Amino acid sequence: MSNRENADVLIVGAGPAALFAIFQLGIYGFRCHLVDRLDRAGGQCAVLYPDKPIYDVPGFPETCGGALTELLMRQAAPCEPRFTLGRAAVELACEADGTWEVGLDDGTRLRAGGVILATGIGMFDIPPGGAVEAAELVPGPAAQWPLERSRGGIRVDPATFETARKGLFAIGDACDYPGKLKLILSGFHEAALATQQMRRHLSGGKRSSVEYSTTSRRVRQRLGRD
Repeated sequence: MSNRENADVLIVGAGPAALFAIFQLGIYGFRCHLVDRLDRAGGQCAVLYPDKPIYDVPGFPETCGGALTELLMRQAAPCEPRFTLGRAAVELACEADGTWEVGLDDGTRLRAGGVILATGIGMFDIPPGGAVEAAELVPGPAAQWPLERSRGGIRVDPATFETARKGLFAIGDACDYPGKLKLILSGFHEAALATQQMRRHLSGGKRSSVEYSTTSRRVRQRLGRD
């Protein structure tokens, strides 16, 4: 890996909300690079309940963290995301040209037009030997970044999920706003709104219409369905 790599959008975290954000951005042609301290995608679903039944995901009378992660990865696959796993994001800075740079704990520098923080409720500390199942939750570097917070989450505009910093968004358990519910389904809603605002940010503020997978040939082509 080179010391500096570029992407349209950098997503810190690889839980369910982050994986859905890949799809939501990918159908409009934006490429995502995800960074996660774990050695696999899925976040809490991969660590806390890969086999535990989940009953409150719309359209699924019953699923589990592992199965949900697998389906989200399949949904995101046509969008060709890049993953850097087993690495922590330790630095975050906005450059003079408005792009963002994230530094990883191995010295790698990643640049992107925008950043989505989907860091969950903390960072899982993986014990020697890499046994993810035995990982413990500890505060991650993101907890020290100078961002407005409320109730432990990063404060966002609930209409866009943008933070007080232009081009920097937060979704899932990483964010907080009035009426926030810490549910997986809420994370999907947050990802959908954040990615629409991210589209506008990356296009210089230009508003673009929503394209629907049921009617847009361009979307179906990007998904390999047409």
